[in-house]
Amino acid sequence: MDLTLTDAWTLWWSGQQLTEHSIHGMSVLWAARTGKLLAFLAGTTIVLDIIGSEKLIAWSKKAGENPRLKRIVVWTLFVLGAGVSLVFEFFAWRQGGFESPVYDPRLLFATGLVALLLGTSSRRLAGWVGAALAREGIEKWVRWIAVPLFFLGFALDYLAS
Repeated sequence: MDLTLTDAWTLWWSGQQLTEHSIHGMSVLWAARTGKLLAFLAGTTIVLDIIGSEKLIAWSKKAGENPRLKRIVVWTLFVLGAGVSLVFEFFAWRQGGFESPVYDPRLLFATGLVALLLGTSSRRLAGWVGAALAREGIEKWVRWIAVPLFFLGFALDYLAS
């Protein structure tokens, strides 16, 4: 059933599960996933604000001069991604979603590819973000955008609970 946002909140407050409904044509499940992404982006701005533009630029320069640091970043991302993939695979197997606990090598390959892309571009990305945050007045705008994104993401995520 397609709902407006106010109808969805009214049903949610009454204790009804909304996972079978949609809000303005978007399923509540996808709205919740979008909400998680928005909250993550808002949280990322907080982390970047704590780190600071100077440290991001300095790390970018250091990573450009030290190829060992780049390898460490790539392998760390790969191990973390593979570990998370293995945990999800294990829980899916425990719920009977798979016939055997054999790990799918395609997932491991995809994790490795994402880690490789993130690791090889992390130096440039950190330098670009650091330079963007170093511009005068940008921090205020980032905060003004991040706060509503966080609350909107939180609200959308709550509708699926």
